[in-house]
Amino acid sequence: MAVIEEISQDPIESKAPQQSQQQQQQQPNADEDGDVFFDSVDYEPEEYNRLLKEATDYKQKGNLHFAKGDYEQAIRHYEDALVLCPVSATKERAIYFGNITACHLKLTNYKDARDMATEALKLDPHYSKAILRRAQANEKMDTYSSLSDALEDYRTLAQQPDLDTHTKNECQRANKRLPPIIKERMEKEKEEMMGKLKDLGNTLLGKFGLSTDNFQMQQDPSTGSYSVNFVQR
Repeated sequence: MAVIEEISQDPIESKAPQQSQQQQQQQPNADEDGDVFFDSVDYEPEEYNRLLKEATDYKQKGNLHFAKGDYEQAIRHYEDALVLCPVSATKERAIYFGNITACHLKLTNYKDARDMATEALKLDPHYSKAILRRAQANEKMDTYSSLSDALEDYRTLAQQPDLDTHTKNECQRANKRLPPIIKERMEKEKEEMMGKLKDLGNTLLGKFGLSTDNFQMQQDPSTGSYSVNFVQR
């Protein structure tokens, strides 16, 4: 993404006066990508409104590309909108992040979709489309952790008033479908982890002429805790 820099409106002098402490404190910090965004305090109202309009124009261009199925180009326009949009315009910025989320879902970039939806929700925690899209992205990632997060989002979304029919149906479907799948994924991932631990254990114990078969785990029914017994083979 491009970098926006504020241009001084004061005439250039051969000997510029030293900046006041207040001016120095208003200098913005770059984010982790190196992009610089300015809050509304850095703009006169006319400039602020101009930037909002230009950001909206980029969003509309992105919408046109989205409708054509050109999701990569749509993302670029939504990112341009984010760069122009002042950071204090949280509702608008949340929408731009939400639109990028929709593009990544179409491109099956589910991790990116989840991350962009999370950025949108940092700005607008009640943004229903972002909650739904993050839930859909996590569901597609299909791990125990992501499915659990998806179900949590669906249940949070179901509590919101005035949901459209499609969103209500998605929440109801997920509430019925996901719990048994989450349990299945948990057992599967637990077995996979135990298998990896067993392989590692055999590698280490093999140096001593032993294997994990020499150790049996027994569960105490009363406490649920395990004890390990050595078995000579």
